[in-house]
Amino acid sequence: MILLLGLFFAVPLLMAFSFAFRPFDAKTLVGEDLTLQNFGRFLFDGFYLTAFVRTTLISLSVTILSVVLGYPVAWHLRSVQSSRLRTWLVLVVLMPLMLSLVIASFAWMIILGSNGVLANLIASVTLLQQPLRLLNTDLGIVIVTVYSFMSYSVLSIYAALENIDPSLARAASIHGANDRQVFLHVIWPLSIPGVVSGALVVFALSMAAFVVPYLIGGGRVKVIPLLIYNFTIQLFDWPGAAALSLLLFLLTLVLTWLIATLGSRLARWEAE
Repeated sequence: MILLLGLFFAVPLLMAFSFAFRPFDAKTLVGEDLTLQNFGRFLFDGFYLTAFVRTTLISLSVTILSVVLGYPVAWHLRSVQSSRLRTWLVLVVLMPLMLSLVIASFAWMIILGSNGVLANLIASVTLLQQPLRLLNTDLGIVIVTVYSFMSYSVLSIYAALENIDPSLARAASIHGANDRQVFLHVIWPLSIPGVVSGALVVFALSMAAFVVPYLIGGGRVKVIPLLIYNFTIQLFDWPGAAALSLLLFLLTLVLTWLIATLGSRLARWEAE
């Protein structure tokens, strides 16, 4: 397994990242010298810094919504008594992962359009004079990305809830705890590892998401994966694309470490 990961993942990744330290050459695309200028032009340019911030904010929004919306779904799956019904519900949860993301995004383009179901529904509920614009916006990207990746948080939380010993909740009830207290002091603390692991998966996938920002954002919402695509396919600036990829990779590592650290501290605090 380590050999396979090294050959098919680590080595190509390191080769791609090595381009980040090479200058752009109009003939060969990648120069021979070593340079750090590729990082300087991104780290000291407000346009690219804004793109990093927008990518992070969209990913954090998707992560929070996936956990908030996914927890009740996972709780319902746990409470279903019929194994057959639970199996069908799990299949429904897995449906976004079974569908092609491209096909799903095109379907969402119809839903989020100016005459789409969701835009008209929001307009009728909020009493807006015209449908809310969702395509080519950060909000539209968040909605579709939550749909695409929420399954990971649901399954992770569901696995954590399934591993909780039911006798713990019964013991708390016997000692006078009501349903709310049982959830807050027994179920919730023990489910935090599942919440954190699901949040980490959703956040990492959201940071690297390309299809949804490209189709739902229409290329107008500038996030880092879309800029990497532009540098690679349109500008043929492979060193620039590699530098952006490395910066995005490092930013994702740092933020996932922060989320994991905060999650472990929250678990310890709840346990105390």
